[in-house]
Amino acid sequence: MKRMLIKSLCIFFSFLMLTMQTFAYTISSSNAITQKDVQAVTQFNESEVYTAFADVSALDQYLTLNDGKSFSDVSKVNSSILNGVSATTALPATSGGKDELALGIPSFLWGCVLGWVGMLIVYLVTENKEQTKKALWGCLAGTAIEVAIYVVLIAASASSGTTY
Repeated sequence: MKRMLIKSLCIFFSFLMLTMQTFAYTISSSNAITQKDVQAVTQFNESEVYTAFADVSALDQYLTLNDGKSFSDVSKVNSSILNGVSATTALPATSGGKDELALGIPSFLWGCVLGWVGMLIVYLVTENKEQTKKALWGCLAGTAIEVAIYVVLIAASASSGTTY
């Protein structure tokens, strides 16, 4: 039993270590950014921006003059105005707020890791019943995992005679 517990913990921690490397940040990587790089990002040519949005401005003017036109109507009548414009780029990233995430973290993880505090955070940030329900399921799953680990530790300590 103890051997299985140790193997399970080793697998868990190795998985945790491999996934957490994506969040790693080192001092050497921060020194790689120079002042020239910062200026290249912050200084831009305004005329390039207006040129890039010329197609969008023409489409906006056309839609303002022709109220009630859809994407398919415009593509049938004046398809040259839609150069570089896709029908899917105007779609919202979420569907009606149903998939709204609290700080970009899934609600299940909020509940699983932080318990009732995570549920409260999800409820206050999203004010969405579906997301709060997912946080509740995460809280229940996290509690079940904690209880299972506790039971395994108690069983292992009872069999080996050690106390935790």
